[in-house]
Amino acid sequence: SFLNETILDGKTIVDVGGGYGDLMYAVKRSMPTVGKFYCLDLQEVIDDALSMMGDDGGRDQIAALVPGNMFDQSTIPPCDLIMTKHVLCDFSDKDVVRALQSFRTALSKGGRVVIMDAVLPNGNELNGKWNAAVSFDLLLMLTGRRGERSRLEWSNLAEKSGF
Repeated sequence: SFLNETILDGKTIVDVGGGYGDLMYAVKRSMPTVGKFYCLDLQEVIDDALSMMGDDGGRDQIAALVPGNMFDQSTIPPCDLIMTKHVLCDFSDKDVVRALQSFRTALSKGGRVVIMDAVLPNGNELNGKWNAAVSFDLLLMLTGRRGERSRLEWSNLAEKSGF
């Protein structure tokens, strides 16, 4: 796996849609030699996160909380790795392509995007078996959200984005 301390040593990571910075806090605790961390989210989320920081053991010093918009590459700090966790499932394919294009602009040469959404099985891979990702996808659809994607769908969106 490329998400290890040796490869990420000194690298800059941006968590897009990172809320209060919980993921960056966990990564920094498990891989202390990773370089700089940014948590990018909408202004109102960052404002709320900053108001709630208080005495949290220095979480605000681990990841810089940055207001921004994933569709506006000028708000994404230059970085080596972009992570998103349960964010892109809420958007249409067209918007995901726009976001990925914005990510690509912010990334250094050789930079990567890690999308942490549930991945649906391709085609007939399910074969009548229960799958947690499929169940989660159904719940997303019932609550009005877009839903999860298969590996093939993610590959197609990445290709459309220039990856």
